[in-house]
Amino acid sequence: MKAIACFSVCCLLATTIGTATAATQYATIEEAAAVTEDNVTRFERDSVIKQGELRRFDVTVAWRDGVVRPEGAPPRKTVRYLTKCASKEMALASVALFGLGGETLKMYGIAPGGWDFETPAAGSREAEWFDKACAAPL
Repeated sequence: MKAIACFSVCCLLATTIGTATAATQYATIEEAAAVTEDNVTRFERDSVIKQGELRRFDVTVAWRDGVVRPEGAPPRKTVRYLTKCASKEMALASVALFGLGGETLKMYGIAPGGWDFETPAAGSREAEWFDKACAAPL
């Protein structure tokens, strides 16, 4: 019985380590933040906060169906953005990748001041998130 329990723990550990290693496949933060048509997103309205002239908010990204999730891709991630509402610009700030059990697998971030602000394309999901963040009462 002890050998079976040890084997089960070893298999679980190998799976966890394999998942964590596979989730580190992204070469850049932009790659990690990418949202595809196979993803569903949720604007986290409770995450909107004001930091000086900036507003910060999070978007949760998950796979529409577990079957379409590529091997090694994290099941869920949180992408954090910054906005400059006055100039209508938005920048990627960080990405957190989460495993099957909700554990943090990896975090990517851009150092303060290193953000690349751009105006989101009209009609894009980013423009929708921007509008929600800037309209949020604080």
